Amino acid sequence: MSRPVTVLAEPVADQLRASSPQPRARRPEIEGLRALAVALVVVYHVFSGRVSGGVDVFLTLTGFFLAVTLGERFARTDRFNPLRPVARSLSRLAPAAFVVLVVTVLAALWVAPQTRWREVVVHLISSVTFTENLRLVDESVSYAALNAATSPMQQFWSLSIQVQVLLAAPFVVAAVGLLLRATGLARHGRRVAILLVGAGTAASFAWALVAVRADQQAAYFATLPRLWELGAGALAGLLLVDRRPRGLVAAVLGWAGVLGLVACGAVLDGARTFPGWQAAWPVVCALLILFAADAGGRRGAHRLLSRPSLQWVGQRSYGIYLWHWPILVLSMVHTGGDRPSVLAGTAIIGSAVALAALTHRLAERPALDLLRSRRPAWAVALVIACAAPLVVAGAVTTTQLDRQLADFVPAADDPDYPGARAMLRPELMEQADEVEAVPPLSVIRDDWARISDSRCVREGGEDPDSPLQPFSCVRGSDDAERRIVLVGDSHVASWQQPMSEIADAHGWQFVSLINPGCNLSTQSEFRANRSLVEQCDAWRSGLVERIVDLDPDLVVALGTRIAKGSGRRCPRASWRRGSSSRPPASR
Repeated sequence: MSRPVTVLAEPVADQLRASSPQPRARRPEIEGLRALAVALVVVYHVFSGRVSGGVDVFLTLTGFFLAVTLGERFARTDRFNPLRPVARSLSRLAPAAFVVLVVTVLAALWVAPQTRWREVVVHLISSVTFTENLRLVDESVSYAALNAATSPMQQFWSLSIQVQVLLAAPFVVAAVGLLLRATGLARHGRRVAILLVGAGTAASFAWALVAVRADQQAAYFATLPRLWELGAGALAGLLLVDRRPRGLVAAVLGWAGVLGLVACGAVLDGARTFPGWQAAWPVVCALLILFAADAGGRRGAHRLLSRPSLQWVGQRSYGIYLWHWPILVLSMVHTGGDRPSVLAGTAIIGSAVALAALTHRLAERPALDLLRSRRPAWAVALVIACAAPLVVAGAVTTTQLDRQLADFVPAADDPDYPGARAMLRPELMEQADEVEAVPPLSVIRDDWARISDSRCVREGGEDPDSPLQPFSCVRGSDDAERRIVLVGDSHVASWQQPMSEIADAHGWQFVSLINPGCNLSTQSEFRANRSLVEQCDAWRSGLVERIVDLDPDLVVALGTRIAKGSGRRCPRASWRRGSSSRPPASR
């Protein structure tokens, strides 16, 4: 077990005792603020898909409580064990998170198609290890693109950032305390803390401005561009916890914070601008409410925030936040819709509240009492022991799925899988439902078309293993008699193998210009995702000139799509608008 580390000399403890007020037993307006924040998050997610600013409030509150609780511990004792606040944070956050993850995975395996099973277990590992935000950054997920294909565990991105900070901060504080004591600067501990937090907050805010302009989708989920929101809350805890405005001023500030927070999601498009300077709106609103506290008297906003109903919701806000997202996403998977109706949305919210209440009573509170009755090292060990089976199960499943895909070797002469020739044999079409698909549906989502022995170049991406990037491949000699160019999206990419074999057989050159999600067309199919539209437009801007420069003998592009909801045996192909300047010939 870790031994406590002495990090503060007596003068520092005296200074903190003198400068910090006696901690209030309870601040009901903060529970009300939590309730307001989670209500905005859930309502906006379910009914509009917009960002409300509620998550930014949670990040700010995390920083506020982190500074206040660590400061109080320093004020009470000269011996600081960084493992103790870590154990308290995990004891409070991990039990409900693990319950939600287990239920979400089981429900997803039941509701979602097999093509999404690998995605589910991969996000399970990221969520249980509180690295989901890093997973979403790696996948270049757009927060605005809420649909049935969204991960049912995506809501863990903000919890991951909070846990990462809550785990690292106590050890940073302990290290700084030891350094101050060793250098004889211990009496300046509080001022040093304010200086360091302020510098870190300013640096993170500056980095957020740069990161948003470079890649807003990645910045949205990344930890460093979000630290300034926690830093703002921490500065409030260091500077404002013992200060209160006068009655009328407090009332005005409190109501300004409440009304501003309610209006934030309707005014700002946070999914496309946060965590840039626009995210200061909900952060400042939260700080105004924290600063005003209960000093507004009878006219203060704290009277609304302290109502019993909001207190009840605030105490269960964590569970409501965790539950609403998988219910929303999996309901869209089940129905195939893009947005729930008012009645269905109300049912989703009601289900999230009911499950949060059950989780709070049956999991959160009992587990919190159990873990906090143990020594910090034992509490952390218990949390890790509960997380380990989930991580192992996810790792074993992904390994098995990867092995299935690696072992798959298609046979050209397999009578059960004759390919397009099945259309000429009615008996095969009638028995198609009885033949198991290959590769297995659970791995086919990662089965991207590739051609071997080709000179391929990634265009515009840093991850050479990711298929979601433009790339070009050349197979054959530049002096070949004929040149074939294949251009378009991932649907076109499925023709790479047969066309490359045809080119090989005749000694021709084969060139593929592939950009997943972007066809050779004048219109994008991703109008709801601005970043994808812009990326496709940029790729297409010089595409025709590039093809002309290749001087091809044949250009193959996609012209039709299978209509949504068409039958398996009688698919209906529709011409994609913008795919050609000439209408298709009648059939």
